[in-house]
Amino acid sequence: MRILILSVLLLLTNISFSQSYLHLFELRGIEDSLGNTHLFYRYGYYGYQGISCWQKNIYHFDITNNTDTLFILDYGVDPIGNGCEGQFINDYEFFDNNPAKYFYGGYDYYIDPAPILQRYDGAITLPVSTFGGITEIEISEQNDSLIYVSLNNLLLKSTDGGYNFTFNEDSLAFIDNALISLSHNNDKQIYGIDQNKLVRSEDEGQSYIIVDDDSHWGSNFDKELYYDADAQHIYSVSTSSNESALLISNSNGDPFTWNLRLTAQGMIWFTLNEQNPGEIYYSARKKIFKSTDFGSTFILYRELDRKITGLYKKSGSNILYASTPFKIFEITPDSTQIIKFLPIPDEVLNLYPLKVGNRWVYDEYTFSEGNNFHDIFSREVTGDSLLPNGIQYYLVEEHADSAGFTNYSFERIDSSTGLVYRYYEDPALPESEYLIDDLLAEVGDTIWSSREFYDPDLPTVLIQQREFKKWGLKKPRIIYQHQGLGLYTHSLTRDIGLDSIGYHFDFGNTDIILKGCIVDGVVYGDTTVVSVEDETPNIPTKFYLSQNYPNPFNPSTKIKFTIPKSPLPGGDGRGGLQLVKLVVYDILGNEVATLVNEEKPAGEYEVEFDATGLPSGIYFYRLIAGSYSSTKKMILLR
Repeated sequence: MRILILSVLLLLTNISFSQSYLHLFELRGIEDSLGNTHLFYRYGYYGYQGISCWQKNIYHFDITNNTDTLFILDYGVDPIGNGCEGQFINDYEFFDNNPAKYFYGGYDYYIDPAPILQRYDGAITLPVSTFGGITEIEISEQNDSLIYVSLNNLLLKSTDGGYNFTFNEDSLAFIDNALISLSHNNDKQIYGIDQNKLVRSEDEGQSYIIVDDDSHWGSNFDKELYYDADAQHIYSVSTSSNESALLISNSNGDPFTWNLRLTAQGMIWFTLNEQNPGEIYYSARKKIFKSTDFGSTFILYRELDRKITGLYKKSGSNILYASTPFKIFEITPDSTQIIKFLPIPDEVLNLYPLKVGNRWVYDEYTFSEGNNFHDIFSREVTGDSLLPNGIQYYLVEEHADSAGFTNYSFERIDSSTGLVYRYYEDPALPESEYLIDDLLAEVGDTIWSSREFYDPDLPTVLIQQREFKKWGLKKPRIIYQHQGLGLYTHSLTRDIGLDSIGYHFDFGNTDIILKGCIVDGVVYGDTTVVSVEDETPNIPTKFYLSQNYPNPFNPSTKIKFTIPKSPLPGGDGRGGLQLVKLVVYDILGNEVATLVNEEKPAGEYEVEFDATGLPSGIYFYRLIAGSYSSTKKMILLR
């Protein structure tokens, strides 16, 4: 079996956020002679972290003895900034399903890549000196003394269990990429790729026939063949970061008996029951699908909480093993049990660094009906507290400079799940908290969360992964979008936190953009809050309409707004009177209440909206004063 093959150039480019932190992936397994299950998985990341270029170490989890040990190192370091050095493992196999009798291959990566081929009892000397590395190891199912390995595009053969290898120069014509598979049904049949076509040789690669030309045999796909217990069906899984495909031959891989069964976005994982013909499984994102008729039909077998990163079927049983980034599950038809749990790394939790003293300062720009407004908005973690639900939270204070108002919220991160919660007392929330962010979400994931206010009926989607480039930093950044009548977005950056918020409606929009912060005592950008000095400093300098509180509400809520000093004369230092209207509308735009409709001097005001008699739903409230207009959304939830 070939494990994921990546060149170092690919390894260090096009890295997604989920690949850039320690996580579990590429689960596989074997059953020893006593029927005990041994799982193997990689735990690591791609991409630079400090002096580390990559880390994909392989671990051995012995389920019977409940031991988990480092099996093979796979790592790269760049200690002096002169290029990566390390060991890259492409494949590993076992003799007689004995975890102590292994065979692995790859390459040492120093100035130039050099092949690695290692048996459990010593390193193997290759018959040819070349750059590059071992990309595939295939041990015969009929005779484990017969082994083929792929060294770049050379096909090497051993007949003594891998101690000595030979190669035939004529085999160079066989493949232009690498060996794919040695047939489990007939070890005289070797599968490879030539010019993006699947080919098969029965004379050690000296000649071949084309057996399929589907586009998914292309060089941008990593390809693996699986052999059914009926000795007729062969399954091919071709995977890439963008698309994967399952192809099936029902005639032992013979020419043009291959059919494209399905495609899926992103990577899929595949496994089969080696003792029960036709029983196969594959995963796409969080879902596992099962077939008992050789892939003709599939049913949804199980859905897990995170994207699946590996599958292994324990043959001759009803047990299936699956991995997600931090868990390994044992799945039966009636149960799903976590048997391995790894901690979520700080790189994930630091997307939202909650710590007393951390502070963020933002520029707030509002564009509404032809008018432009600017304000300074800030957030600060000022304390922590044990709340009535028995859970510890951080107190977050939000302040709008010119409006002179402060909002308070209590937030926490569950370090075991990567979920961020906000305290909120509501009969519909037995734990008195609701979800505002999922730090482990992948692009395309739907999350039933809301950062703006408690909104149980509308989802949030993680829409993009980008890079935060500011103040000389380059940090992973994820962008969420909340689905509603308007468009609400926010983004989080590793080690920085909340770096932007956007509210976009037909009648205008507000963009809140980070201009500086203090995180863990480190100052980034501009963290000053500049106010306009005035002879009457307590008088607001700008219009501001605050978010109602509480929100959602039942049956009443309070709305604050500020009016700046008018240029018209007035005897109290606040300028003249200004006509102010505060109106409430339903979702169809019908006016349901006028809360204010009178002339008022500069100052801060608070009014109460009583929605008794109105149905549950979304409402809007708009403040109008001269050329100023601002609208916000609120929810009546009974």
